[in-house]
Amino acid sequence: MAVNSSHIEERPFVSHYIVSYTEDERERLDLQNRYFTQVLFNGQLICVPDISLDPGDEVLESATGTGIWLLDVAQDVHPSVSLTGIDISQRLFPTQHPQNVTFAVHTVTSLPESWSNKFKLVNQRLINGALTREQWGMALSELYRVLKPGGWIQLLESSPEATLSSGPMKRYADAIAAVFVNKRFASDLNETLGQRLKDAGFVNVQKRTTALPRLDSQDVDLEFQGQKRLFVASIPVL
Repeated sequence: MAVNSSHIEERPFVSHYIVSYTEDERERLDLQNRYFTQVLFNGQLICVPDISLDPGDEVLESATGTGIWLLDVAQDVHPSVSLTGIDISQRLFPTQHPQNVTFAVHTVTSLPESWSNKFKLVNQRLINGALTREQWGMALSELYRVLKPGGWIQLLESSPEATLSSGPMKRYADAIAAVFVNKRFASDLNETLGQRLKDAGFVNVQKRTTALPRLDSQDVDLEFQGQKRLFVASIPVL
């Protein structure tokens, strides 16, 4: 059963996010999320090993955006599993969602004190274009604090690299890399994230690096749309 989301008060967080909160961005984020789930994770929303979400368990998604990952998870878990999505703005939150899904305005670098040891699973995708190098340490420490002992965190991040030697996509990747340097983003996160997690206290850290398929793959239409929309969304910061 769907219900209207309650009123959420905006709070003055400082954002380094490089694209705008618009309806076009909502569509792009939904497309991007579904694309990565299908292509990188074979349609799996939860990829950590040896975890089951039982009645009463709680799940957190940091940088939830449109909440599409939580809404998809809600279809697969028991309705008593509590699903919470946070972001620094409510502007992309869905207005309709299941009763076990809630959304709140928080920053991952400073989560509520009452959330310590609360969540069995934490999900976070593609926040490297929003956190500076310095903020990553604070964010991972906070996620470790709110995770239950024995719980899991799953992260998906990209790096501003291109394997092409020339052409428009190579120039675009080089421009994004320049933005990362200018805004003090962690352009080396692909190499350093594992150690950052260990420094925050996480154990059994596992890493999988995957290259996106070429445009002649069976996912050509979905991939092209995602790349095109990301390019258009990023133009204001280039």
